[in-house]
Amino acid sequence: MRCSAFGARQHLRICTNIIYLTLAALVLLGTISMASAQNTLIPPAGNQRTVTLACNPFPPSKIAQNAALPGYDIEILRAAFATRNITLITPFYPWRRAYFLASTGQVDGLCSCSYLPEREEDMFYSYLLGHVGVAFYAFGKTALQSLEKISDARNMIIGVVSGYSLESTARAAGLDVMVVNNEATLLNMLLSRRIDAALSYKAPMEYELHHSQHAITDIAMVRSKVISNNPYFACISRKARDPKTLLRELNNGLVAIRENGLFDKILARYGLTSEDSKN
Repeated sequence: MRCSAFGARQHLRICTNIIYLTLAALVLLGTISMASAQNTLIPPAGNQRTVTLACNPFPPSKIAQNAALPGYDIEILRAAFATRNITLITPFYPWRRAYFLASTGQVDGLCSCSYLPEREEDMFYSYLLGHVGVAFYAFGKTALQSLEKISDARNMIIGVVSGYSLESTARAAGLDVMVVNNEATLLNMLLSRRIDAALSYKAPMEYELHHSQHAITDIAMVRSKVISNNPYFACISRKARDPKTLLRELNNGLVAIRENGLFDKILARYGLTSEDSKN
């Protein structure tokens, strides 16, 4: 009986050890898997520098929460930095928050920004990334007939997205401006007739009109009129680490991917060409 009891205890210890080792292996595998998933946000090992540029949602050039198609500006910037052995991280924020983080040096810069003289106090501008159309949007065609330039809208209530250079331009032109947080709100204000027209960059407004889910049947009645095409750039914060060197690396990378054709290949993934990006 004593031998039988000893054998049973030994068998139990062996089984317990096997279970423990099995659980430990599963935990280890889980940890490795989790680490692999996190590696997309962790600076790579080695000598690669990691740069963070804050982006604001601006589809289709910057698309939040879409890893497969993050937007052509983001893909272009990643490719340009990659030619210089630099890894790019692109967190998304509302525009004002993104600009604040860049201007205070909490991130290295902005994925894109249009030119304003006062921004030169905070930023260095890269080589040209592209152009974006500026357009008035209104319900029906009547309100757009007399609009050829921004100052023509002085007798109207005009909605603009907060923080964009268009806000400053509209105010400088003496427009009665109503400021909103994003293109979706701008569109809702327009459709609810709380504004006479919207002044917006064409790319994100068209994306909101045609790619977002809307339950409003009148959306088909929204018309647009392009009044200008504005250049835009990536911006490097003057408070980033060695900002002039970082700017030079980015510009050299942009030249490289234009020359090897990658720039146009990225645009083609979004159904665009270099000429399209000027409209």
